[in-house]
Parts: sequence; structure tokens; C-alpha cells
Amino acid sequence: MIARLKVFFANQKIKWFGRFFYYLLILLLLFFMYGFNDASAGAYIYNDF
Repeated sequence: MIARLKVFFANQKIKWFGRFFYYLLILLLLFFMYGFNDASAGAYIYNDF
């Protein structure tokens, strides 16, 4: 059973899809944390530069 899991997770396509969904999840969480505001909405990080 463990050997099958090791072979499954060693597959390059599985690694690529895993990383893709990991970074997609981070991106979506950042969008939801900071909202979908436009640049004039006030909570924009570069307003003071």
C-alpha cells in the first residue's frame, strides 16, 4: 500500500498538478483576504508610495 502511494506521488504529472493547485489556493486566499477592490478603494498596498 505504501509502495503504491510512493509510486503515485513520484509521478511528474501528479507533482505538477499538486503544485498548481497549491499555488492556485494561495492566490485565491489572498484575493479573498484583501478583497476584489480597485486601486482607489483605500486598502491598496501601494497607495503611499
